[in-house]
Amino acid sequence: MQLPHCYIQLNLKAIFMQFRAVLLLISFTLHLNGCVEPSQTTVSGPSGQPINTAKCSRSSEGCLSKAAETCRGPYQVVDSYSKAGGLVADIMPGPVTWYYMTYQCGRSDGGMPTFQFRGQSYQPPPIVAAPAPRMTTTNCNRLGTNVTCTSY
Repeated sequence: MQLPHCYIQLNLKAIFMQFRAVLLLISFTLHLNGCVEPSQTTVSGPSGQPINTAKCSRSSEGCLSKAAETCRGPYQVVDSYSKAGGLVADIMPGPVTWYYMTYQCGRSDGGMPTFQFRGQSYQPPPIVAAPAPRMTTTNCNRLGTNVTCTSY
């Protein structure tokens, strides 16, 4: 039984559309990965002045830029650290380094953030390599009804 030509064409078109959707999703994820903007949270400190925390991935420069943009002048670095996280979020250890910097706008002592690493390190899954097969040679000799084999 042969399938009609139009059925085969429609089936190929459906496969192509699924393939295209997967490629689009992968490219969107990779694009998003490179465009994660530094984010910021603000809380009220003990003195009543706002204390800001900048969070950025890939480079600590994003945190410094966010602080400069927010304060539009000097700021005091209160704390800074880095930790391992995923491509889009730092929910669990992953291959991307996330940077955190807590700062307060106003007078500064000129201290730069150190971004000391905290938390769990990312451990990539182990690469399991099968051992190389050992070459074995077997010689067999037949003498009447007896067969003797030697492997080395």
